[in-house]
Amino acid sequence: MKSIREQTEVLQLSIFSSIICQLLKNHNQLSVCKLVTFTYIVKQNKFLGGNIYTAKNTQDVIYKGISLLSGDFDRYCDSLIYIFKAIHLLVTQNVITLENDMITLSETNIQSDTTFVESNFLNKVIRESKTMTDKQFMKEVTYNV
Repeated sequence: MKSIREQTEVLQLSIFSSIICQLLKNHNQLSVCKLVTFTYIVKQNKFLGGNIYTAKNTQDVIYKGISLLSGDFDRYCDSLIYIFKAIHLLVTQNVITLENDMITLSETNIQSDTTFVESNFLNKVIRESKTMTDKQFMKEVTYNV
């Protein structure tokens, strides 16, 4: 019988793998650092319930989106290992490809669970984040976490 720790890891990897596939299906290609951050935010938004921001927000959308990480440093750091393991698992299974720090979905017709849906606001944040360099994006993430 598997230990609780192993069962928890399998569950976490499953959740994060599903979210990663969903994000890539919706946004085609994301850098590693943006994919990791948005994967965590999508998962956390599922448990937080209501939305602080809506898609009607038009100014400083990226900064507002990243601010959803505010005060969540420990859980964000704890989740990173599972997110990176999920990415590694998906790469080794040829579900996603990693090239020059950019990740894309290998199979566009992949079936993924839609339990963790990104909000319209987060969709807007991800689209606008593509205009920001990874270095600037990570500075903002570090500042907010």
